[in-house]
Order: sequence, then C-alpha cells, then structure tokens
Amino acid sequence: MSEFVNGLSDEAAALLAELRHPVRLPILLALEERPRSPTEMAEDLGEPFDRVNHAMRAMAAAGLIALVREEPAIAAPNLMRRIYAVRYQGWQRLVEALEAIADAPVDDAGAR
Repeated sequence: MSEFVNGLSDEAAALLAELRHPVRLPILLALEERPRSPTEMAEDLGEPFDRVNHAMRAMAAAGLIALVREEPAIAAPNLMRRIYAVRYQGWQRLVEALEAIADAPVDDAGAR
C-alpha cells in the first residue's frame, strides 16, 4: 500500500465512502449555501423526495449533516419538518479538486 493511502485517516476515508451515492454530493453543496428540509432539497435538486430523504437521513447518521431544528410543516402542521445543515465546510473545494484531476492529462506511462 502506498504511503499516501496509509496516511489517509479513517475519518477521511469514511467521508469519501459516504459520497458514493450520486445525490449526496449535490445535497452537501446545496446545504453549504443554507440549511434545508428534505422536501426543499428534493425540489431544489429535481430529485424524488424518497431518494433525497433517504440520503439525508443516511448522511445525518454518518455525521456529514446535522439536524438543526424541527418545525411544523406548512402543509400539515401536525407533522414536523426537519431542517438539516452541513457539519463540514469545503465541499465545493472538493468538487473543484476532483474536476482538476479529471481534466489533467492522463499519464499512461505510469500505469502498469
């Protein structure tokens, strides 16, 4: 194993593993702008509510996002609307770094 991989913390590896679902990074990017409920997030991303709600609950369980408040839902005041926010900042920088890597020339000579 390379020295870099050995130097990757368990926390960093866990964060990367949580991003494997395609809707999770867009959720984190949106939550960096402002806290949102799963309903708002689904509307903002144009994704089905169930998919977004499941992803946000999983990310909350993994510690990527946090429930910051609950309030009565507008359409159904007897139900509580959960508002989530990011726990870590810098997701846009991660996207920029990944884009720079993807745009870099490929070094086929280094592949073996």
